[in-house]
Amino acid sequence: MLMSETEASQADEKVDVVTTVAASVLSKFFDELATDPDLVDISANLKKLVIDQGVFAEPAVKAVLFPDAP
Repeated sequence: MLMSETEASQADEKVDVVTTVAASVLSKFFDELATDPDLVDISANLKKLVIDQGVFAEPAVKAVLFPDAP
């Protein structure tokens, strides 16, 4: 069955974000890290890198963990 343009646009508006188990666990982990005042910025940056951008590469993670390293 083909959708009309109206049905297609309504379907696009109703797209739900599906959260994977890994994303849920990592998100909870980063939220827990953020409870430590010394780790708030690092936690936010790691969460953005891993959850939002989907980057797990070691150089990128190291850059977030050690921003002042050469």
